[in-house]
Amino acid sequence: MNTIVVKDMDISIQLGVITNVIGPSNSGKTTLLKKLCNKIDNSDVFIDDVPIKEYDITFLKNNLVMVLDDNQFNCEYVAEELFYYLDKLGYRIDEVTKKIDTIAKYFKINNLLDQRIDLLTLDKRILVKILSFLIINPKIIGIDNLLLYLNKQHINLIIKYVKENNISLINVTSDAEMLLLSDDVVVMNNFKAIICGNVNSVLEGNSILPYIGIKLPFAVDLSHNLILYGVVDKVMNDSRKMVDKIWK
Repeated sequence: MNTIVVKDMDISIQLGVITNVIGPSNSGKTTLLKKLCNKIDNSDVFIDDVPIKEYDITFLKNNLVMVLDDNQFNCEYVAEELFYYLDKLGYRIDEVTKKIDTIAKYFKINNLLDQRIDLLTLDKRILVKILSFLIINPKIIGIDNLLLYLNKQHINLIIKYVKENNISLINVTSDAEMLLLSDDVVVMNNFKAIICGNVNSVLEGNSILPYIGIKLPFAVDLSHNLILYGVVDKVMNDSRKMVDKIWK
């Protein structure tokens, strides 16, 4: 799979990279994910120029998963939740056990496996929810504005995991700071894509983000101002590198 196109929303997403979908409230971000997981009509969705409805349902369940912001869980305990979707997809019990053990070690959650989900802190509940889908190792995973609740360590581990396992991440967010973790960006407003492209093309120059009510990442906004005064000569998204540049 190389591209996803949602024609009614003017969206084109190149797969194989991390894509952040950003926009103000009610701009259509969650609607995009619901289309991709068949929660709502998706007759305008195409994967590699083929209508999504023509793909085998088992193939889609194994390769295209969306983690929605709905606080819904299928089981009472963490290990059971990690087991749930693998069992639905027909994995053998030994395969399930190995996958749970692997992902628990990777994300350092072995101590949570026997815990009740409703007693976990919010960030750990959300991490478990994401991992219950990520454990499938799909080709594409969409996450609906949930990374904002996680600590930096777990966000970095998720980014590292998807890259190592060749998983395309489509992360919906309303926080421009998250763009610094992405390769590509889709900017949405009024249920349409304004821009689909490389992250640098969205952050550099006269960025459209402030015009739709989204603040630029702090380092990017600061470097825009420093360019005006001739202190730096390009947009920088790393605060540490910016400090080093200023104090050379």
